[in-house]
Amino acid sequence: MKKLILTAALFLGFQESSKACAWYDPDYEYFNLFAQEIIHDKTYEPFLLTYSSHFYGYDYNGKLDKNIPDENIESWVKYFDNKLTYDETNALVTKVDIKHLNSLKKGQLTHSLFQKLGKGFYTKYQEAMDYLIQAKYMEPYMRINYVENADAYYYRNEKTAEKNATQLNYAKTNAALISLYKAASNPEIKLRYAYQLVRFNHYSRKYQSSINDFQTYVEPLKLKNHMYYYALDQKAGAERGLKQFDKANWDFFQVFKNTKNKKESAYNSMFLATDKDFNKILAQTKTPEDKNMAYFLLAYNSFNNPVPIMNKMIENNTESDILKVLTVRAINQLERNYLVVNPYCNDKECDHFRNKRLPLYAPDNYRDETMDFAKDLEATIVLAKNKKGADEFWQLCEAYIKFLNTDYKGSQNILSKIKTSDKEYLAEIQKFKMLNEIVSQPTITPAFENSLMTKYAKVFQEKGDYSNWAYLPSTKDFVVDILANRYFIEKQDAKSFLMNNNLSDLQYNPNSDLVKKVEEFYKKPNKTAFENYLVKKMEDIADPESFFYVIYGDRAMRLADFKKAKEFYSKAKNYKGIPRLMGDWKDDGKTYVEKPMVFENGVYNGFNNIASLVFGYNVWESFQSKPEESMKAEGLSNFPFIKNKMNKIELADAIIQLENIGKGNDDKARLANQLLGNLLYNTSVLGYFRELFVMDVDNYNGPKFQFGNELQSPFYLYYKNFSSRSYVEPDNFDLAINYYKKALTLSKDKENQARILFQMASAEQGKYYQWEANNPLKVKYDDPKYEEKSKQNELFANKTKNEKFRTSFAQLKANYSQTATYKNLQSSCLYFGYYTSK
Repeated sequence: MKKLILTAALFLGFQESSKACAWYDPDYEYFNLFAQEIIHDKTYEPFLLTYSSHFYGYDYNGKLDKNIPDENIESWVKYFDNKLTYDETNALVTKVDIKHLNSLKKGQLTHSLFQKLGKGFYTKYQEAMDYLIQAKYMEPYMRINYVENADAYYYRNEKTAEKNATQLNYAKTNAALISLYKAASNPEIKLRYAYQLVRFNHYSRKYQSSINDFQTYVEPLKLKNHMYYYALDQKAGAERGLKQFDKANWDFFQVFKNTKNKKESAYNSMFLATDKDFNKILAQTKTPEDKNMAYFLLAYNSFNNPVPIMNKMIENNTESDILKVLTVRAINQLERNYLVVNPYCNDKECDHFRNKRLPLYAPDNYRDETMDFAKDLEATIVLAKNKKGADEFWQLCEAYIKFLNTDYKGSQNILSKIKTSDKEYLAEIQKFKMLNEIVSQPTITPAFENSLMTKYAKVFQEKGDYSNWAYLPSTKDFVVDILANRYFIEKQDAKSFLMNNNLSDLQYNPNSDLVKKVEEFYKKPNKTAFENYLVKKMEDIADPESFFYVIYGDRAMRLADFKKAKEFYSKAKNYKGIPRLMGDWKDDGKTYVEKPMVFENGVYNGFNNIASLVFGYNVWESFQSKPEESMKAEGLSNFPFIKNKMNKIELADAIIQLENIGKGNDDKARLANQLLGNLLYNTSVLGYFRELFVMDVDNYNGPKFQFGNELQSPFYLYYKNFSSRSYVEPDNFDLAINYYKKALTLSKDKENQARILFQMASAEQGKYYQWEANNPLKVKYDDPKYEEKSKQNELFANKTKNEKFRTSFAQLKANYSQTATYKNLQSSCLYFGYYTSK
């Protein structure tokens, strides 16, 4: 069951989560309330915290979702005197085919972009256009020839693996680039040709030539723009090819520091195996910001507690963007441990957590040295905040840490003092003020409910695309869970349920107590505005009253209160069937589309089309076989009022008639009691028709049909994930046994008595399963006496089973061993055969 629990102590392990399933998304496991993206330098966004992909901001296809401007395109926009927009320039540089550029060179306008610009565009920017023609010619080949195993450093794109730099004529291409470099008069174009030379030699595996070209053609230009660092990136690759790792690391570090959209590739290209590699970079840094960059790489790569490193960075430069990146990463990691979407707890833990305000955190295991991470992080943030020149970013961070540590008053006080015009900061301030107010409420009163819809209506009107498996939990989802927990604590179960569920979801756990509370809320007069908002979540059922009555009728049936069941069913004549949805994935693989289930004619729909075989007995136990294959009718010809197909009203009526007949003393009374025992067993968790009275559409295995903690509800903190945690009141197998006992006393046939005893034994087996599930005999795997204790537990369970839950088997073995029924059961029922062999 999902919970949200939090203490000020925190175990913070900076290691990436991993799961076996390819579709698993660890970023779905927590409520991301603190927007990491508030850092001002968006080029650092890929280095924000994510466990779903290698870098933050990439979708499931490896495409960057974030809009980080391409500095190369920006430079071309400026070069072309802003005659082209960013998008037009991007098209010219990366999308327009080379044939159109060659046509333009001949004075032919074959592309719409050039038709707009005119022939004079080539004349004015001839050097640039000639460069683009050369660059587009070379681009398909600009990758290294991949050598299996020997080149793990280089990325291999399977789609274009057939082309690489070695397929170009080396001498001709190299000479052409040198000639074009010398002919160009514009230093920027010269630098671009120099870049192509360094890259071409790198990808041709002529590593030393690549380094020499950088020194010969790049450095003399003395231009330190982005193309210089692009060329330096290629030189560093060549150095790495020569295993000059220290030189390569330093050059890649310069690329990381000085480019906008090469930071990820530069980081990936560094050879950072030990702390020594970082220290060598750190030793070469000269400015405070350079040192902060080096410290960031150390913290980012090692996943250690970042607080000591952050403190060093604060001393260097409090307003460093890279320091802020590390800070929001640390806060986000803290948030992941505090605001878990699907937490679980055992009974003891939940008793402890039930009366704390949320959010709360309780680690299963933690080390002493990491227990105070939240406290240490807050102290570091306060240190930065108090530095001269520190901006409101640090106040915002401190306010959020206080919120996580349940100091809502302190958080609100800081938020109220922040003065800023930054739109992103203002949005966070407004959000955190709302969260502080909601989470700090000691009781959810009608007045507070009305204020929710007055002040925060927009939050509750947000519609998340829950059918999309890529959807991430939102602020609204967090608020919903908070309120659901508050209502649960205050024993307002109906509201707690409706915060996370629709009315139709009751079908998955139709326990009477909760259903009754939801019905009472449905009928409650004078609802608040917020309560009316919750009522809308009941609109997925056209006739809620009939829905409730069917659930009540089902429960009465399982309690053998057949007259009461008929009364409830009679009030649900308009019931249209279980409101089940069927779904399937769209072709995009992300979107799950649901449609109402359509029941075919003659098929059980939750109310109609119940087969008379529900009164029969098992031929063999196979839930997925057809009814006539698994079940056999028993004496139905004696009771013509039992129809072949019945609705629940008709079924209840037939049962009532059987119950009246069963009060007699003749063989017909014996058969009536036997049929009633069959019905109760067949509709129990062990029976072929186990779906009939638990709001299910078929007998396929699922949470409803498994033995678990049956004596109490599994919902400890709220009703989140309602359909995945089953709680239907347990079967009372004694009810079936009592009818079988009546039948046994009235039976005069030895074979019939033997079969009744076996049916009683099957019901006793159900009682044993309940006992076993509610009395788990646990032995820890690390117990040195694991095998010995496990064997003792097994012996104890078998002893209990034989002494308390095998009375009918004992009678069969003692008194009916000569019957054909007994001999047949020995061969057809394995566990009975095993029992009798002992």
